[in-house]
Amino acid sequence: MLSFYADKPSPDTLCNCLHSCITMLSFYADKPSPDTLFVCVQEFYKQPTNQSAVEGSTIVLRCIIKNRVGNVQWTRGGFGLGPMRDLPGFDTYTMIGTKGITDATDEYSLKIENLKLEDDNFFSCQVSGTDDEPFIVSRVAYVTVLTPPNRPTLSGPLIPVELDKPKNVSCNVINGKPQPQVMWKKDDVRITDNTYEIAALQKDGKRVNVTGKITITATAADAGKKIECGAWNEALKGQDPLWTHATLDVQYAPKVRMVHTNPDKTMREFDIVEFKCSGEANPYEITWKWYKDGDIIPDQTSNKYRIDRMPREYHGSTIKCEATNSVGSTSVEHSLNILYGPKFKDENPQHVPVDLGDRAELKCEASGNPTAEITWRRQGKFTVLHTSSTYVIPSVREGMFGVYTCTATVLGFNEISRDIYVTENGPPEIISDATQYGSEDEQVMIQCMSISSPKPIFIWSRNGQPIDYATSGRFSTSEEGLPYGGKSYLQILNAQPDDFGVYNCTVTNGKGVASLMITLEETEEMPMTLIIGGAIGAVAVILFIVLGCVVYHRCRHSDNESYAETDSNTEIRKRDKNESPSEMTKSTLMDQWRQDYNYRYSADFDEVDAKGKNGQYGGIDTERYGTMPTNYTNGHIYTEQNGDDLGPLNRFENSYSTGYIPSTFRSPSRTDFISGRISANDLNSGRVSANDFTSGRISANNLNSGRVSATDFTSGRISTEPLEPFRLPAADFTTTKLATNV
Repeated sequence: MLSFYADKPSPDTLCNCLHSCITMLSFYADKPSPDTLFVCVQEFYKQPTNQSAVEGSTIVLRCIIKNRVGNVQWTRGGFGLGPMRDLPGFDTYTMIGTKGITDATDEYSLKIENLKLEDDNFFSCQVSGTDDEPFIVSRVAYVTVLTPPNRPTLSGPLIPVELDKPKNVSCNVINGKPQPQVMWKKDDVRITDNTYEIAALQKDGKRVNVTGKITITATAADAGKKIECGAWNEALKGQDPLWTHATLDVQYAPKVRMVHTNPDKTMREFDIVEFKCSGEANPYEITWKWYKDGDIIPDQTSNKYRIDRMPREYHGSTIKCEATNSVGSTSVEHSLNILYGPKFKDENPQHVPVDLGDRAELKCEASGNPTAEITWRRQGKFTVLHTSSTYVIPSVREGMFGVYTCTATVLGFNEISRDIYVTENGPPEIISDATQYGSEDEQVMIQCMSISSPKPIFIWSRNGQPIDYATSGRFSTSEEGLPYGGKSYLQILNAQPDDFGVYNCTVTNGKGVASLMITLEETEEMPMTLIIGGAIGAVAVILFIVLGCVVYHRCRHSDNESYAETDSNTEIRKRDKNESPSEMTKSTLMDQWRQDYNYRYSADFDEVDAKGKNGQYGGIDTERYGTMPTNYTNGHIYTEQNGDDLGPLNRFENSYSTGYIPSTFRSPSRTDFISGRISANDLNSGRVSANDFTSGRISANNLNSGRVSATDFTSGRISTEPLEPFRLPAADFTTTKLATNV
């Protein structure tokens, strides 16, 4: 058999041949056994190698044994799978193979189908030994199961990112083996900057989860763009990465702008103004708030804020609206420029009491937008003395006392004026009535009015003692300032019989003291029968007057018709009526008398001599408190440097319009004497003129009653002209002929 081989046989061929020979010789007795003649040891012809495969696939681990004499089994992770080829208990495992060309070769390869992750292990092929054969084990083969990752996931179809603010966007990739790689694209453009990954091994110790991150600083142009995340590992070899995508939702705080209903015109005081804020934002769920000068305006939660009457106090203020969404807050504000007319800053004018030769500083400050312009004039004059808020007279001379008018002007608005009194300091005078009235069980007011410069101080007393207001519980005082002095009121609550009597009002001002005893008398109530009778009589008089007018009208109409017969008759009738002292003649003469009287005593005529004794007007010192409508002061005519006279002082600002005119400025009526309100003191003080008697307004009964004595007239205490004469109705200038007698 050996000569059959021309060449040198291989060791395996030689061993097989010898083995056959020895087997044949073994039939002969006393011959050696084959094992004795030649030993052939079992060994691996092919051994398994490392393999990598994707989960679910099929692999085969090779194991071919030569000269096998023992049993074959596979181990996984060091544990045997069993010697049977079908490997019961392992459904996907099978030992496959056939015998070779000789009985010396056997194949026991391990086939693994539907590869699982648990198959990721090390394997070996083992052959058991005998007494003559050793135990053999193949080399270890590692099986690596590759698992492709799941498709990446993003946080949602929309990824919110804030405008111009860096934000990390995450992409999760799980179940990859080996560890997946994460990649990014934006609008199909690969991004490699600002990316990083975080890997985490799963509990099975084989698969890996990866979180990929990218830092995006979104711009406005990124709104709506597509962001893509991809994953890949060796299990996807030959395939594209797994991609997922989302849309960038670029979010930003509200962008706000404010408008108001006066965009083309300036706001004015009392305007109706509505502010409106509008804005774009993402997301657009906006909460609105309004502020004024930093303070929140309550109950304003819409994007509109309305001011129904814009007040001047809002000038210079700021109105702010604030818009807030989930990203943040944005605000916009508007500074108010409100046009408004002039207004004096001081509620009351600051009058100036000075001594002759002193410096007088007159102040008049006014606010306005645009800025108020100030002008100073003498009352009733047009010459401008000064044009700033402070007017200074360096040295007050005779004739400079009086009323100065300050006028504040703002372009586009009505001007306002107020009077500032410059008065000469001197002792006070009291000009209130010496007898005043009140009713029992009612509130009673006793008035004490004083002309005084400087301002007076009032003291009330009774029975020689100052009134104790605290302990009385019913007595109180109040005062009212006047440009030329002041008023004090003594108030008595729930007047009792003992409260009627004499009270003393004392006035002091640093220059002197004046007192007046004021008698409080109880008012006599008029009987009801008298009231009813008076009302009935008044109605009867009215009816009589109406009836007389009707009769007169009819007679006059009849008379006119009789004169209309012929022209000659008409002329005779007219001549006869004109030559007789008829009612028409009397009326014509009365009209002319009224005309002459009013011309003489007109308020516009400056030559009325209303002086009382000592050159004073009705007992009032005109050097200190101003003049009546005349150019006389202490009997002398004066002029200013600019030629203006002092002018009247009886014009008051609204804040001082008390409706009360000092009694020395007016003539009492007849009822004042009849009621007993006019005493001899009134005549002595110069408050009553003789003209009141000669005009018929005071009857002889007033003299007979003892209230006025003849000496009051002969002493010169009463002037010959009225202080403020009443004015008769205007004359009828249509009358062309005056009667000679009435």
